Amino acid sequence: MLRLTNGRGVDFIFNTTDSPAAVGSLAGALAIRGSLATVAAMAPGTEVSFEVGGSLLKGWNFRTIVQGSSVPQQMVPRLIDLWQRGKFSIDKLVKKYDFADINTAFDDSTSGAVVKPLLVF
Repeated sequence: MLRLTNGRGVDFIFNTTDSPAAVGSLAGALAIRGSLATVAAMAPGTEVSFEVGGSLLKGWNFRTIVQGSSVPQQMVPRLIDLWQRGKFSIDKLVKKYDFADINTAFDDSTSGAVVKPLLVF
């Protein structure tokens, strides 16, 4: 990325991989005051290596994002309120599947046919 930006680096990187090596590489591609955010669910205990010495000159930051950085005690009541007022259609996001159809649920999730498959036991 440094080559593509003539050595400047990029201001924002949004990581969706679960690869520690990729995250470490991405940090090196940040511009001065750049930000690297990750939403990937890496296994507990996973460590990522960053080069810290030279990066001190850049002042970049790294953050993890869980559930959009929302506060559940605020977000859930807000979503319920929007749903009650007809402004948030849960039905367009969720689809129920009998447990016997678990493979179809996975396939639909992978293809984007459904955002949140729910298995019913």
